Amino acid sequence: MGKNMKKTLLALAAMAFSGIAMAQEIDTEKLSAHDKNAPVGFAAGVTGGEGGTTVTVETYSALKAQLAAFNTTKKIIYVKGTITFDGQLEVRGVKNKTIIGLEGATLENMNEDIATSSSDKSAAIAKTGIMLLRDCDNIAIRNLIFKSAGACDFNANDNLCAQGSTNIWVDHCDFQDGVDGNFDIVNASDNISVTWCRFRYLLPARGKGYGGSSTDHRFTNLIGNSDKPATSDEGKLRTTFYSCWWDEGCKERMPRVRFGKVHTLNCLYTSSVTSYCVGGGYKSNVYIENCAFIGNKPKNTPWKDYADEEKGYPDYNVTIAGCQNVADKQARDGSNDYFIPASEYSGYYSYAASEVESTVSNGENGAGATLKFKDSSGIQGVAAGSQVTAVEYYTLDGRRLQEPQRGINIQVTRRADGTKQTKKIIY
Repeated sequence: MGKNMKKTLLALAAMAFSGIAMAQEIDTEKLSAHDKNAPVGFAAGVTGGEGGTTVTVETYSALKAQLAAFNTTKKIIYVKGTITFDGQLEVRGVKNKTIIGLEGATLENMNEDIATSSSDKSAAIAKTGIMLLRDCDNIAIRNLIFKSAGACDFNANDNLCAQGSTNIWVDHCDFQDGVDGNFDIVNASDNISVTWCRFRYLLPARGKGYGGSSTDHRFTNLIGNSDKPATSDEGKLRTTFYSCWWDEGCKERMPRVRFGKVHTLNCLYTSSVTSYCVGGGYKSNVYIENCAFIGNKPKNTPWKDYADEEKGYPDYNVTIAGCQNVADKQARDGSNDYFIPASEYSGYYSYAASEVESTVSNGENGAGATLKFKDSSGIQGVAAGSQVTAVEYYTLDGRRLQEPQRGINIQVTRRADGTKQTKKIIY
């Protein structure tokens, strides 16, 4: 064996020891019958890191390193345990990544009272938020709990925010107590699908903070952050929410929309404190289909007209169709045609509104971080002291090789504790 090949083998062994992981399969047998394990709607083409390398991360620094600016290499990043944030992680110009949480994986920023205890507003804002996708493309984020310190109105950062990003699929995530918002989509982001996600506030609102206008800023999802940037947002911000749950504590913005064509399909609204559910702002075009509005407040105010006629921003369109506890309705101001999802994308899947509450709120496989894996042993990372004892190579038909050959090889890494990892590699 040549020196270069020996170096390669040593490098591979080191990679195995440092936590490079095998691809892991979702246990599809445990999914809801209505869960397609794929993006539904405007982001149906998202592939994320499919076909790329895999890695497991357990710390902020490791996650940040895997999401280095402008990295476009296909990669599946598994998140294990709780990763603590001390401010927003900006993910800039990144493409072709899947970030997926193992069971219970949490991204957490619990900085408290920063809106009122600090004399430096900028410093306080910098301490908030969890993740910002800026100018990213083809990203999947799945099965993660996003957890912050509670809503406070001082223009802080969100649990998750997409700015200028396209082809984003957010699936089976549980968004809790965003300081500003739980998940906002702004600045000409486009082709977004949000499926099987749960939005809620477990903590009480923390007041105005730095002179904010609202004492209760549990405003969960903003799509389009201004009436004015028509040149950039016009024709963008197209978003599908499928089988999502706006749970207890959500006050407003479920979502609140400007400019975008937004389809809320088979979604569940149950918050007892809501002022309104869906907000239609300037040039919004919203289609609310087969959703369930449970409880007096959600069904009394399923939507609100937020288009501001006095300031010259009167246009909006809203359609409500086939929902539980809310009558069908169409309303608009302006000349834009009503948004019909079937004319925008084909093959989206829906079920009866009467099934939504039991399906989406199911604690085993409904909305939230409820995904299960077939076998987590291949993605746990390598424990300290579990030494690599051998690295073996095989052809695709199982023939043992003395060393890797050109093309596709099967690599088997064996450790002192008896475990092994198997994966395909290309030379």
